[in-house]
Amino acid sequence: GLNKDGRYENIVYMDCNPANNFFPDLSILDSSVDYIFFCSPANPSGAVATKDQLAALIAKAKEIGAFIVFDGAYSAFIQDDSLPKSIYEVPGAREVAFETNSFSKNLGFTGVRLGWTVCPKDLK
Repeated sequence: GLNKDGRYENIVYMDCNPANNFFPDLSILDSSVDYIFFCSPANPSGAVATKDQLAALIAKAKEIGAFIVFDGAYSAFIQDDSLPKSIYEVPGAREVAFETNSFSKNLGFTGVRLGWTVCPKDLK
């Protein structure tokens, strides 16, 4: 159900905004969290997580025993070669992360929901 503030119960919301450079405060996550849903680039800001930020996210997932569901639907729009297009560019990700992507964004398949999910054998 919904809380008084309109947010769903049993979900930890990780605010990403200009004040935190569009990267969440990972210290709010604890062992009660099973899955971390993370989008990079983020919509609508276009903010892209750096390799260091993703490394911190991966380390936190390992620390609390959570899996990451990484949404890279807008990764084709990343122009800066120093920014990761996939979470798997960061060591350790294959142990804790699923990655999803879509043809809808980069190929302009408006209304078509066709995509894929990568589930590495290394997931623990």
